[in-house]
Amino acid sequence: MRGVHKMSSDDGFLAPPPGLVPSAKPNEPAVEPVAATDFISLPPGVSLPALDSETLRVDNSRRVRAEREEPETPTFVPMVAPGLPAAVFAPVDEETSFAEVTRAAPEWRIGLPGGGQVLLERTALIGRAPAVNSLWPDAQLVAVIDPVKSVSKTHAALEVAADGSLWVHDLNSTNGVSVSRNHGEEFAVIPDERVSIGDGTVVYLGEFELTVLGAAGKA
Repeated sequence: MRGVHKMSSDDGFLAPPPGLVPSAKPNEPAVEPVAATDFISLPPGVSLPALDSETLRVDNSRRVRAEREEPETPTFVPMVAPGLPAAVFAPVDEETSFAEVTRAAPEWRIGLPGGGQVLLERTALIGRAPAVNSLWPDAQLVAVIDPVKSVSKTHAALEVAADGSLWVHDLNSTNGVSVSRNHGEEFAVIPDERVSIGDGTVVYLGEFELTVLGAAGKA
């Protein structure tokens, strides 16, 4: 027919009219065809799931942000000065008991005229027949033999104080109490008042003489 161009090729395919196929631009690299061997074939019936790029981006950014914001757990390391060993604490023994240490008061000795001695373990009441009174209910009783009977039944008290010091009291005796320190002048003890005595002091109960020899263990 007139006006109809031949559109078929020799192999039976229709050829497009001129101008419909874009020509390659100058200086543009040609795209190489991908060989069929570059693709991995999946087994029959297995297909890849559709990829949701937006969801993956959100989850990925959230995980990265969480890793950045998560604080590191602090680690405390005891510092030891260079050259010094680390401190080692001994375990506490539960069976160990702590007892308060108290010092015992010194024990005084009293010398008698015949050469005998009396150990004062606590406050003592001295006389021919001493009796306990309300001031010292647990006092030590020391009876002396006075041939001239110048000593009253409960004549004097030798008080051992809590700090170990020694004091003498006149318990309203008939012939009184007097003392002489270090062979010095003799002076009387006033009833209801106490006088400090010590090593070497001589105590007179009427005509009866006592000598303070000092704390136990001393010469």
